[in-house]
Amino acid sequence: MVSHVTSHRVVEAVAWKEGVSPTELSPPLFSVIDPEALDTLVQEDADSNTSQVEIEFTYLDYVVQIRNDPTVSISVQDGDKSMENPESFSEQ
Repeated sequence: MVSHVTSHRVVEAVAWKEGVSPTELSPPLFSVIDPEALDTLVQEDADSNTSQVEIEFTYLDYVVQIRNDPTVSISVQDGDKSMENPESFSEQ
């Protein structure tokens, strides 16, 4: 089952890329970013007049790019370059 909470979706997406269970990721997401703050920044609020939020951070060997539309895009880093085909995980 796919979560609708942004921090959980990031963990699920990175775990999928790594080929492991989300509970097997090390270090945990909270060691690189505050999951509650991330969820608060990206939460969907139909009544909100805030501008679109875009966040980018590195977790394990991945660059995680998040927009509040709600799409989680993950691109794999290869040294100083990112691979050409980032994978996107959208809420269905």
